[in-house]
Amino acid sequence: MVRIICILLSVFFANNFLFSKSATKSEDVRANFSDREKAWWAIQPIRKKSLNFPVNPVDYFIQEKLESNELQLSPQAGPYEFIRRASFDLIGLPPSEIEIEAFTDSWKKNPDAAKKELIEKLLTSPAYGERWATHWLDVVRFAESDGYRADDFRSSAYLYRDYVIRSLNQDKPYDQFVREQLAGDEIDPQDFDHMIATAFLRHGVYEWNQRNARMQWELILNEMTNVTGEVFLGLGMGCAQCHDHKFDPILQKDYYSLQSFLSSVWWPEDQNIGRPDQLLKLQKWEAETVEVREKLLELKKDIFKGDEKNVVKQFPADIQDIYYKKPEDRTTHEQQLVEMVNRQVRHKWIRTKWEEKFKKKEELKKKYDELNLQLASFSPKPSLPQAFISTDLSVRPARTFVPGKKRQETFPEFLTLLNLPSPKIEETKHGTTGRRLALANWITSPDNPLSTRVIVNRVWQKHFGQGLVTTANDFGFLGEPPSHPALLDFLSNYLVENHWKLKSLHRLIMLSDTYGQTARREPSEKESLQDPQNQLLWRFPPRRLSAEQIRDAMLFASGELKTKGGGSSVDGNSPHRSVYVKK
Repeated sequence: MVRIICILLSVFFANNFLFSKSATKSEDVRANFSDREKAWWAIQPIRKKSLNFPVNPVDYFIQEKLESNELQLSPQAGPYEFIRRASFDLIGLPPSEIEIEAFTDSWKKNPDAAKKELIEKLLTSPAYGERWATHWLDVVRFAESDGYRADDFRSSAYLYRDYVIRSLNQDKPYDQFVREQLAGDEIDPQDFDHMIATAFLRHGVYEWNQRNARMQWELILNEMTNVTGEVFLGLGMGCAQCHDHKFDPILQKDYYSLQSFLSSVWWPEDQNIGRPDQLLKLQKWEAETVEVREKLLELKKDIFKGDEKNVVKQFPADIQDIYYKKPEDRTTHEQQLVEMVNRQVRHKWIRTKWEEKFKKKEELKKKYDELNLQLASFSPKPSLPQAFISTDLSVRPARTFVPGKKRQETFPEFLTLLNLPSPKIEETKHGTTGRRLALANWITSPDNPLSTRVIVNRVWQKHFGQGLVTTANDFGFLGEPPSHPALLDFLSNYLVENHWKLKSLHRLIMLSDTYGQTARREPSEKESLQDPQNQLLWRFPPRRLSAEQIRDAMLFASGELKTKGGGSSVDGNSPHRSVYVKK
């Protein structure tokens, strides 16, 4: 039944996309934007406000807005309320009785010093990265299975989860964090973290047994484009996939210009990944066994030919033609389609029972056994996980076209509305196009008005339950404008000035009186009328614990919670933190 639903949805979207191709008018790129579009708040330069703040800068902006509405902050929370709030916020776990007692004693002597000491302790805890990684993993749609009916388990996906935890605990600058995820392989392919970070591009749904290779690859590319726009820029780019955006000043051409930064990527499956010393051991083993392995491989390939043909013939005729082309005659896009076929050929190969196959051919069976004995005489192959990474398939970019009657080719460009010069792109010395690196450099530019606002808004959201912009993934006209635009810009500047360090942002926010307010008071009549949703923050907003926090807190309270520190994911029955449970 699930399979039937998936097929029907695929047909619906495919037909809808084809219809939009004939209906769209994006071939004629809009040259003029309205004054309202040009005044779109999210693309305006980030304003700098140099003031000698008499109080915490966060309180300055919050109180300014409250006073203009004849409102004021609530009294400060007591020590128990504060330590519980800060602990769940930063590490996702409740404080122990001993910690509460020690904090209360310090609070009696000096509340401000007690808060600073507590926040530093929580920020340096390994549990900080485990808690805040869950926020990032949710945003980037992290999953350990392919989705759809096949839903294969991604056995190496945990490496990306561990990378995120490790990066947050190290307080890796956010701009570096972004650049590694979009283009780590283009920066330093020899660095373990740089390569693992590129798994950002491959968390989407994938149906390994899908025969429509063109549609499957189109879905993958569109998903990568959409999530890149939402995560880093706060833009619903997907609405411009089939036509110019109906509400935001985003052209269909802008969508495919963003996609062309990503269009040459592929997800290698047969590549091992590890630390330099681990890879060195593997390379040594491969050099020693190369001759016998090649002979064994040729023997297997010969007997596998029939199975390979049976897999390939299930694809459309045009894909079969591309598959049987010489590799040097294929374009980059054609090679991407061939790799979709190769995934299914490899799936069949891995599940082949070789012993049974060779039993039917006595002479080949004898050679097969001899080669296996020779291979077994060497030291065992070092066990390394298969790479869960992304990289360009070639230095030759895959061409990108805006669908429509004219099928206009497009190249890497930024939003037309921004009127920016074309990016300077050079292929890297690592055999990649350099396009994703150019995109990453623009996204992490201090002058980019979108990316810094987006991340500080996400941090604020996780401290107060909602962002200064309540629609964290949509900074467009359908989203909400910021409740405190001046504060949003101040925090954006603050992040850049503090070397893109997120822990500095946590300290600033959590040491403010705004964050320290009590949540334990009912609204007055004036507050109920003027600000019923508490957007102006006249009290700390009460919040429910997440499912992960509740589960982890129960295990912590019962004394069953176990530390893990990374590694393969566990079953939900395991008493490890929820971040390590299979997703």
